[in-house]
Amino acid sequence: MAAMGLDTQNVIDMVATYWIAAHDAVNGVVGQQTDPALARAARDQIAATMAGDTQLTQMSEAERQDLADTMLLQALLIEGRMQSAAGSGPAMVRQMSDQIYQEASALTGTDLRAVNLTTAGFVPKAGAAARSASSTTAAATASSPAQSAPAAHAANWDKVDGVYFKLFYGTGVGGMMTMDYEPVVLFTDGTYYEVEGPALEDVDLAASRQAEPRNWGRWTRSGNSFTLTDWEGDGDTLDLQDGQFFKAFDGPAGGDRLDMKYERISGGGNTALGGEMMIVSQSELTFAPDGRYTKGSFGGAMGSGAQSGVGMTVGSNRPATGIGRYTIDRHTITLAEPDGSTSRQFFAFGSSGNPAELDRELIFVGERVFVHMD
Repeated sequence: MAAMGLDTQNVIDMVATYWIAAHDAVNGVVGQQTDPALARAARDQIAATMAGDTQLTQMSEAERQDLADTMLLQALLIEGRMQSAAGSGPAMVRQMSDQIYQEASALTGTDLRAVNLTTAGFVPKAGAAARSASSTTAAATASSPAQSAPAAHAANWDKVDGVYFKLFYGTGVGGMMTMDYEPVVLFTDGTYYEVEGPALEDVDLAASRQAEPRNWGRWTRSGNSFTLTDWEGDGDTLDLQDGQFFKAFDGPAGGDRLDMKYERISGGGNTALGGEMMIVSQSELTFAPDGRYTKGSFGGAMGSGAQSGVGMTVGSNRPATGIGRYTIDRHTITLAEPDGSTSRQFFAFGSSGNPAELDRELIFVGERVFVHMD
């Protein structure tokens, strides 16, 4: 931060640090020092946004400290995850960049791949419709999901052949190779789509295919064997319900209720490879059958300093607070926050056995899998 001309004791500078780290990561930049002139431009832009938001200007000193700590922690986690991925090659960098892209889009309300960081701050790329930092208050507070609106692409479901989820390998706590799952929608035209987060009826499929080609491919089926060929032309043949490819179940059309706590644990670092950095992140969603839900999270990073000479330990624990409301309708979950704002996300139940049977202890919210742990 000092090299960028930013102050570690200033909440605005902390927010700017997160934005810069996220912008670099989602655009695949690793370990590159940001020009101080660009950093100051980002800082000034965010300062103007925060100065014009009465909710932010009325924050208590403790609330401002909490926001600053959260932004710094998230920036550290981004840096650590990208550095760890860089040690595993370009494919892992792309995968980690895509994960951070989804997280940053939800956190900031801005498509950071559609903006450039310039001496005028964050500005949309030519032809892009993304909002800049100066036009979104939610970006500074990282707390308000988008307001729910009528589905713009309800006809998308008429094109669907089936909904499934598939195995992929990622990076876990300490840089360990882990197994994870992601939801996949197969269309009748022979294409498939790896869910990005929003409910399918809210996705402009043509725009998604152009902006995020990595999320698209083609599929064929022979009996219970599916061949998925990704955007680069690499194909895998997967047998249904045989460890790597599974049927996903929806909720009933009239709505559904859950009565369970689900968790997701992820992380990064390089201690598993002999390095010094360990990162862990845990998210919790607790649903009640009366339509209420709460969410909590924990994030932390530890660096021994054995190699860099600089040791650190940072953490943020956010217990489940604030009661929201939820409804599930087939493959869509609508989440209403305590402040009344709502968002629609893709939803699915997992499956087990062969033939496939509904497994309510595994769910997908957006593109992420959550598991019930006793």
